[in-house]
Amino acid sequence: MIYLNNAATTWPKPEMVYQAVDKCFRELDSPMRNSSEGAEHGDLMNESRASIASFFGVIDPKRLILTPGCTYALNLAILGIDWKSGDVAIMSGLEHHAVSRPIRKLAIERSIRFEIAPYEPGHPIDLDFVEKILRRGRVRLVACTMASNVTGDIFPVKEVVDLAHRYNAFCLLDAAQAAGVLEVNVETLGADMVAFAGHKGLFGPPGLGGLYVAPGIDLRTLAEGGTGGDSGTHGLSHKVPSAYEVGTHNLPAIVGLAAGVRWIQETGLEKIRTHERKLVGQFLEGALEIPGVTVYGARDPNQRAGAVSITMEGMAPKELAAWLATEHQITTRAGYHCAPLSHETIGTLPGDGTIRFGFGYFNTVDEVSITLKQLAKAPRAVAV
Repeated sequence: MIYLNNAATTWPKPEMVYQAVDKCFRELDSPMRNSSEGAEHGDLMNESRASIASFFGVIDPKRLILTPGCTYALNLAILGIDWKSGDVAIMSGLEHHAVSRPIRKLAIERSIRFEIAPYEPGHPIDLDFVEKILRRGRVRLVACTMASNVTGDIFPVKEVVDLAHRYNAFCLLDAAQAAGVLEVNVETLGADMVAFAGHKGLFGPPGLGGLYVAPGIDLRTLAEGGTGGDSGTHGLSHKVPSAYEVGTHNLPAIVGLAAGVRWIQETGLEKIRTHERKLVGQFLEGALEIPGVTVYGARDPNQRAGAVSITMEGMAPKELAAWLATEHQITTRAGYHCAPLSHETIGTLPGDGTIRFGFGYFNTVDEVSITLKQLAKAPRAVAV
């Protein structure tokens, strides 16, 4: 099988990730609670959190909240703000459901307003538009992805952060497609909140993500329950991170994510980025030569992460994906990628969406060549 769905979940994982998860799952009787009342975390938990936090440049590991996934992290960041009626949120036109749905929920339930920044290939967010809205006032949050899960476009996030802060708004970055592929250092970026997924570029297990929250930001909780550190009171202590990590932690996944981060550090982020950029460039060059193929997003592989979406005249995306999978064992993903806003923005909704090729470090040049060869032979309904 040629696996080209890494934008959804990376596969395979480095061997050290498998080993770390297996060892943790087999050897720990209770994943989080030890026999000492009031002790929140064992050494393994603290060490794993510290490793993950260090990877993101987080100075105080307690500011890194570990969540059931990036979607939960983004919901916590957005819904946790103390919104007032008439407040404004700004998001890009390439946002995932995990950003756009909670913002739309707030518009309905809390009477906030939201604005969507225009997009052009190679210019994924219109900074002039963002500043125009910020100047009007009442903007509490500017939210944008660091790299699109549909088009692969890389965003000018430092400029977005600086703009938001110039007008006293919070800035939230979605690093689901960036972490492990691009450098994501919270101190350098200066963002108020950064959410990430463990199972994508970080090579961790599914069911785990995280949210960095800058000092001075106090979010509402999304869930209430036990933390192991405040068992004798009826209310949460609102300590970070325990107030936002209720219930028993998924320690095997956390340990696995820490192993994924170590593997990235040992391999080298630039080496990973260089290889994936090479594959994306090879695919772009070949796909653009196939008659009837439309490629979405920037043409320059330096401006893209690992996701590439295309459409093909005469064959619906899901039909093409099914044909590649059944006839040639090439795994992709077709449809709307949980991002209908993105597809509205690039013009594939209304319509059937796109077929997305997600390239990762374990893919090869030969696999890209085979994929392009088969794409050119796809049995289309119309002549091109």
